[in-house]
Amino acid sequence: MNEDMHEPRPDEVEYPPLLLITADPQEVTTEREIEAAERFERGEQVPHLLNFERPEDLRKLLTQRRWEVLRSIKNEPPKSIRRLAERLDRNPSEVASDVNLLEEYGIVYIIESGQAKAPIVPYEEVRIEASMLRPSDREQSSASA
Repeated sequence: MNEDMHEPRPDEVEYPPLLLITADPQEVTTEREIEAAERFERGEQVPHLLNFERPEDLRKLLTQRRWEVLRSIKNEPPKSIRRLAERLDRNPSEVASDVNLLEEYGIVYIIESGQAKAPIVPYEEVRIEASMLRPSDREQSSASA
């Protein structure tokens, strides 16, 4: 393997301006992905899409605390997770756990510099869209009413 080859760092990659986090059924997501692929082929900018089929899974991921972590990273990227924890007045290991989970989902990325791990949000905007009542949900609720 060529030693000059390396996996690009998150700050070396061009990300789309928008991360769209959705909570939609798979068929809706598939339609959205097909539309995005067609737009991409036409040279249009398309968002990075992260979908949860169940809104409760999205709620479990983006708790109030993790939302605060995400907002703090986006507003003022910290030089390390420890500094982020100090800013949020939280336990560093809990903040690291939150950051690691957000990284697993591709919402936050880590830039390693020596022993410091600096989290970044590479998107200009993070938008959440969730359909809270789907047609099947409305049918069930009206049947039980």
